[in-house]
Amino acid sequence: MEVRVTDEELKVVYDDIPKSYDRANRLMSFNQDVKWRAELVKSILTFNSSPKTVLDVASGKGELSYVFKKFKKDVEPILLDYSENMLESSLVNGERVQGSFDALPFRDDVFDVVMSSFALHASDDIEQAVKEMARVSKGLVGFIAMGKPDSKVKRLYLGIYLHFIMPYISFLAGGRPRDYKFIFYIFKKLYPNSFYKSLFSKLLQVMIYKEKSLNLFYFVIGNKLQKRS
Repeated sequence: MEVRVTDEELKVVYDDIPKSYDRANRLMSFNQDVKWRAELVKSILTFNSSPKTVLDVASGKGELSYVFKKFKKDVEPILLDYSENMLESSLVNGERVQGSFDALPFRDDVFDVVMSSFALHASDDIEQAVKEMARVSKGLVGFIAMGKPDSKVKRLYLGIYLHFIMPYISFLAGGRPRDYKFIFYIFKKLYPNSFYKSLFSKLLQVMIYKEKSLNLFYFVIGNKLQKRS
C-alpha cells in the first residue's frame, strides 16, 4: 500500500516548524525527514484512524509527535526517551517518561499505536526493542530507522557521505562535526537490510516495508503477532 503526503499537508507541518527541529536527521535523510515522518503518521492512520493512546519511543524532542499532532490534534502522544534533556526540551506538550526502548516501563497491550523515528538503529539490540514496542502495543507498530544497503557499492557511497561529507555540511550549517560522526559508527555496525527485513517479519505481521534514499533507511508498519493459544 502506497501512502503519499500531499504538498498541502506538508505545508501545514512546515508552516510553524520550530527552529530546534532535529538537524542531524535532516542531513542524514537528504532533507526528507519531515516528509517521511508525515508519511509514517499518515500510513499509521490508514490502519487506525482514531487512536486514543499513542507512544513515541526514543522520542528525542518529540519531532514525530509534533508531526502526529498536525494530523490528529486531539491526541497527546506520550514521549519516552532515555535523555532527560531531550524530554525537557520537547517540542510538544504532554506526558514524558524517561526510559530505554529496550525495556519499556509499561504493561502489555497499553497503546493503540507505538511509533518511532530515526532512533531504532541506535539500540544495542534492535530485536529486543521491536519486541518491546510490540509488547506494549494493542496492535499497531510503525517506525523509520537507518539501515544498511545490501549493495556493497551503495554501502561504500553512503559510508563516505556519513563519515566525511555530512560532518562538513553540518559545519557549514553551524553545527559541530564531531556531533555527527557517531552516526557513521552506528552505520558501520549495522547488518544489511535483508537481515532486518527478515527479522521484522518474524516479530510483526508486516503490512508495509520499504527502503528509502539508496536503501539507507527502512520504513515499517506492522501489527503485533497474536499469541498462540
